[in-house]
Amino acid sequence: MAGRPNVRGKGPNRQRSQGSRPPAPIFDKGFYLLFLFLPFVTLIQTGLARSVERAIAPEIFPETVISGPRWSYAVPFAVTNKAAIEKLIQCESAGRNISRPDDDGITSDGILQFHRGPADTMSGGTWEDFSRASGITGSPKNPADAIRMTDWAVSHGLGAHWGCWRQQNLSATNR
Repeated sequence: MAGRPNVRGKGPNRQRSQGSRPPAPIFDKGFYLLFLFLPFVTLIQTGLARSVERAIAPEIFPETVISGPRWSYAVPFAVTNKAAIEKLIQCESAGRNISRPDDDGITSDGILQFHRGPADTMSGGTWEDFSRASGITGSPKNPADAIRMTDWAVSHGLGAHWGCWRQQNLSATNR
């Protein structure tokens, strides 16, 4: 045995000493990392689920019902000057969406009777003037558009544009 090296403790059949621990398998380390990152994964999943839910669920808009005797309009937005607009609609058109000449001979359109401009077109009329000032677009013949525009006009001190504003003795205080 003189020429043989000492191979004791090496090879597949070696004995372990009592104080040593085998290295942790990669599988155990993977579970450890999984449990460390699980809260982050849950947080990401929750965020993604909420964004998908918002994309799928319809938005709920406030709705205002403007009404009078034998007429009613539901609009998909909040109306600040509801009472005044209801009185204007009742006086101007009795809730009918019409186009007709006013007492001054100028044709007016819609439930709130916006004056047309020269050459009997919308160009140069009250709707166009208010639209330019407010940024609101649409048509006076569309009741929702007319209500939105009138709400803006009343809020900006332009209620006296309507003859019925004065006739009904309306003011900004009885909105």
